Amino acid sequence: MSTFQPPKTTLILYNIPDQCLLGIDLQFFTATIDFNGIKVIPDGIHVLHWSPPTPGSTSTSRITEVISTASQTNAEDENDLLNSESAVDRQLAAAGGDALMSNMNMRMARFFEASNGKVIHMQWDDEREEFSEFNGELNGRDPIDLYSHLLPYPDSSPSFDLITSSLSFSFLSALLPKIYFSEHMPISSITASLADSLLLNDAISHSSSSKFSISSDNSDSFNFLAFDLKKQRTWPEGATGREITAAALDHSWFLGDIIDRERHGDYKSVIAELQLCFVLLVLLANYSAAEQWKRLLELLCTSQSAVCSQSEIYKSFIDTLEAQFQCIPEVYFTDMLGSNFVKKQLRTLRRNITNPNSFTSMIPGSEADNHLSTPFRDQMLTKLSTISGLLNEKFGVDLETSGTAAAARKRRQAQSTLSMLSGGFSAPSANGFEAVHHYGSDDEDGDGDAVNGSSRFGDVYDSDDEDEERGEYAPVIVEM
Repeated sequence: MSTFQPPKTTLILYNIPDQCLLGIDLQFFTATIDFNGIKVIPDGIHVLHWSPPTPGSTSTSRITEVISTASQTNAEDENDLLNSESAVDRQLAAAGGDALMSNMNMRMARFFEASNGKVIHMQWDDEREEFSEFNGELNGRDPIDLYSHLLPYPDSSPSFDLITSSLSFSFLSALLPKIYFSEHMPISSITASLADSLLLNDAISHSSSSKFSISSDNSDSFNFLAFDLKKQRTWPEGATGREITAAALDHSWFLGDIIDRERHGDYKSVIAELQLCFVLLVLLANYSAAEQWKRLLELLCTSQSAVCSQSEIYKSFIDTLEAQFQCIPEVYFTDMLGSNFVKKQLRTLRRNITNPNSFTSMIPGSEADNHLSTPFRDQMLTKLSTISGLLNEKFGVDLETSGTAAAARKRRQAQSTLSMLSGGFSAPSANGFEAVHHYGSDDEDGDGDAVNGSSRFGDVYDSDDEDEERGEYAPVIVEM
């Protein structure tokens, strides 16, 4: 290999198939035969990801609009090398979630660490349809000659380092599948966590008609934290009734216990895992990663006293969420994460920051000394307010309003419009009663949320705050 050492990191790719949908970090683009790689990659963790070209498939240009949020500044200077488009969420409705899933096919990825002067060579393997380390001869080609034909690393918003700020290669080596390192196998859209793999094996073993063989080798699975708040005991053994009640509502003890057992007490590893799951979700549409992200979100948002005892971790947590919500496409936010689920957890987190002692005080003899300094608390609440505004602007998710109340308002507005268009005529409904803009005395604010939990449009309640936990260790409120 040449001793060529350009500034920052250079990624040189060989034998790239024409019309291959590939990307780096938050950028997606369709490569042409003239594309040779990317230069001036900043230090840190990065991801090369791709989908093999499908003969006769529709153009992938619509897919490039969905994920990447980078500016086109660099791409416009290199139009002869790369057909690149930045993602615009407002165009997502036109592209459609179905188009995303149908055209993207299987996606694969390789992580790499960039450092100054580093040159990485990868080649396309036609048989395996993936990029692998290049160990062949350059056949007289000098990387210096290729350098001027490489695309500069595209700027993105937010910067990729904001959503990978806690990731390190040592952490990746602990969580990514073992065969990723031992056999240089890429991560894919269908790579599963160990827990999901075990569930699949269990389902297969109980299916008498299944023709699939069961493998006990877990080297191809993610090593995520394995837990289920609805099926596991979230309080210490020997806990009293009141302690069980408090621990069922505040998962701080469980959070500390699982981190001590599986992450050697390193709370930062939870933020790193949350970031890794998001990257796998947004770049590969990986289902296991999406589910793990949701589990970690719920655990962190429902650990009330940890907000005080691990305040710096929660500051990093909120910063991470803000960066993630800035770049996630709407189809992933609504369909894979669930807007109502995210909304419920963030409202819980806000309550726990506002009042971090409400469950601790339930335990006899305990000191309700959890507290946040007023400036720090206000800082976190301001951050949550920023996130609230972001979610409202991008996805129409309002943390201040329950979903049912918002629906009632929409119905009321529609009825008002109908009343104006019809000159005040009240159309009879199917049950013979008039569908008019009218609320009873129990609904003084007119938002459809009656005091007794019902309205003329049926039962109305805050479904976002509904306790949906079930199972052997579901919370049981104990009166003492």
